[in-house]
Amino acid sequence: MSGLVLPENTFGACDSHVHLFMPDIFCYYSDRCYTPDSATLIDLAAHNEMLGVTHNVLVQPSCYGTDNRALLHGLTVLGAASARGVVVIDVDHVTDEELRALHLKGVRGIRLNLSVSGQGDIARIRIEMEKAAERIGPLGWHVQIFASPAQLTLLLPVICDSKVAVVLDHFAGGAALADQISELLHHPHIWIKLSAPGRVSNVSGHADLASVVKRFISAAPDRLIWASDWPHTGGHGRRSGSISDIEPFAAVDDRQDLYRLAWWVDNGDLFRRILTTNAYALYDF
Repeated sequence: MSGLVLPENTFGACDSHVHLFMPDIFCYYSDRCYTPDSATLIDLAAHNEMLGVTHNVLVQPSCYGTDNRALLHGLTVLGAASARGVVVIDVDHVTDEELRALHLKGVRGIRLNLSVSGQGDIARIRIEMEKAAERIGPLGWHVQIFASPAQLTLLLPVICDSKVAVVLDHFAGGAALADQISELLHHPHIWIKLSAPGRVSNVSGHADLASVVKRFISAAPDRLIWASDWPHTGGHGRRSGSISDIEPFAAVDDRQDLYRLAWWVDNGDLFRRILTTNAYALYDF
């Protein structure tokens, strides 16, 4: 595999999906589904240094609801040259002025976390996405979707019809939906995050995702981006107790996951583009 760019040479990479949790400063949403531990900007800096990351996309976690203050604080501290954000908003109540202010702070998308909400009303989701597209389209933003394979299967026509770019989290459901997603990628507004393999694969070494990555590369090499999903919530199955119980982060070897992705891609130049220029284009760096 001559010329393969390994993670040791990933300086300049954009980690396109990380979360900040700062409950001592910004309280969690009262109606949340879980209570994560703390993950601060200092922790993120250590994560970035380990992987050679210079750019981050801060994604609003569900435990903060539509209160994006922690994310916006992170954008302010990190600066426009190296950070962008994906927020959660109420499209029925946010004003155009507020949207423009978010754009100036570095926000470039909104998130629909259907996996956590469990929402399965496809007609309602279609209406929400259409309303969202009307509001965010003029800003050039995208919709980021995290959904289960079952939800994604039902959502495919809605995603196909979207008037704004759609980013599908975590290998877009993995091997279970490889055929459908490969076809969907022929539409130029669809992007895939090659992130969190442990969320979509129980196979040893996540080996089932190797062929998925190759199929995605064949369909849309310029619309694939990488992310770690740091600091890895939801890995301990402790969401059945009291909501106030702190759920530890899952122990994930981000370096190993990145190394594995490099071997799956098996093309040094393309691997570099997935980590850098593809993400820079989507997030307007």
